[in-house]
Amino acid sequence: MPLKLLYISLVIFLSAFYFTPPLFMDREVMTLLLFIVFISLLFFTLRKEKENALKGQFLKHSTLALLGILIVHFQYYIDFLIGNITSIELFIWVNNSIVVKSMILSTIGLLSFLLGYLVYKKENIVFSKVNLNNNYHTKYLTIAAAIALAIYFYTVNPLYLLGYYGAESIGSTATYAILVFEIIVFASIIQKTRNMVLKGHKPSSFFKYIKSLGYPLLILTGLYLLSVLLSGDRGPLITYSLCYFSGYYFVTKIKFSWKKVLLFGFIGASIITILGVVRSQDKSLVFLEKVQMAFREQPFREDVSFLPQTKELAGSVKALHHAVDYVPKNHDFLYGRFQFQQIIVAVPFFSTFTPLIFEDTSTKYAGSASFVTWIFQGDFPTYGNGTSVIADYYLDFGLIGVIVGMFLFGYFMRFAEIKMYVEALPSLFTHVFFVVYLSSAIYIARSSFLFGFRTVVWIFIVLIINRFLFNKNNA
Repeated sequence: MPLKLLYISLVIFLSAFYFTPPLFMDREVMTLLLFIVFISLLFFTLRKEKENALKGQFLKHSTLALLGILIVHFQYYIDFLIGNITSIELFIWVNNSIVVKSMILSTIGLLSFLLGYLVYKKENIVFSKVNLNNNYHTKYLTIAAAIALAIYFYTVNPLYLLGYYGAESIGSTATYAILVFEIIVFASIIQKTRNMVLKGHKPSSFFKYIKSLGYPLLILTGLYLLSVLLSGDRGPLITYSLCYFSGYYFVTKIKFSWKKVLLFGFIGASIITILGVVRSQDKSLVFLEKVQMAFREQPFREDVSFLPQTKELAGSVKALHHAVDYVPKNHDFLYGRFQFQQIIVAVPFFSTFTPLIFEDTSTKYAGSASFVTWIFQGDFPTYGNGTSVIADYYLDFGLIGVIVGMFLFGYFMRFAEIKMYVEALPSLFTHVFFVVYLSSAIYIARSSFLFGFRTVVWIFIVLIINRFLFNKNNA
């Protein structure tokens, strides 16, 4: 209770300060805000964990989500305070007069996340009898995944596969094909891991777990990720890796210490950074030649930061700066439009009713990322500027949106952890939820909390179809 009261008091104090911030990049105030962040996280980390299954478990939803939030919303502020970047870098700061205000907003958002996480109370778990014969095969899902992947390779823009990610479009048909492929792969992993739990099969190692999932699924995933490497994209590598690992954690309940999490995180961030350098090489070179050139250039040499491996991810903070600088001074808040649109897009064909709900359906209102891009580039953008989870909430409801939205973010991350590590076999929808949100936990910081909701709903629908259409005898 004292920790909750501390967070509530800090949120109230900072909310009052939010309306009268310094109109310049005040180092003393920014240092104070970082101190508040540090103390809040220290107390949060040292608190007594009540759930035995989560004691000593550092690779979980909240850890990854907080890591993403800290990188996106605080890394550049730290770099500024230690002298790695100056106040004249307006590509990041946008407007010096709103930087401290944005940092206050980020700090309030972080505290709200921690508060929401602590408020969640585990419901009493009633262990009902499970029919051990309810093992649902996924052979038709594997066939469907192979078809979706074939369509992807047949329709994808060849230039995209040659390393022109970000410069060339992947193609509309290929985009939908790979979305279907991802949904089916995730659904297959979820169903296969549920089958393992029902059978009492607990793989003794990660490699045996992978083998239990079946080689066809692994080969299909490998082929897709190879194309991702060649294109220069990196997001799917993280998402698919975490999805595969989530199944392993769910079945085995294995625990990862903070040392292992830091080690894997550092290695992963370094690989992602190197791949970013590879992407910037001459497009006429083959992939291995690009890798060689990347190492010759020393990938982290030009990234002046205390953590160069995540500097690109940290750059998403400029989306928040654009949002705070523009709204509500030049445009009113959206009052829930972006959150509403992310919910209805999960319902097949319901988004076609958007013109009946909103008068202006121009591209800039497609989501917070599109709106931030419009703020920065106008009506004819040449690339996407992206968004951040706090900017997404801010654009809809301002300060209140950040407090409530980040509170719910933390609440549902705790919910996901309890369902994943404490319960032996949660409901199907809950299982889909915690897998999808573990896979995207880091990415949420540079997108939005509801970004993965559509994926959750569609995977759930696929699993229901697989259960009642292709497994009629067991349903």
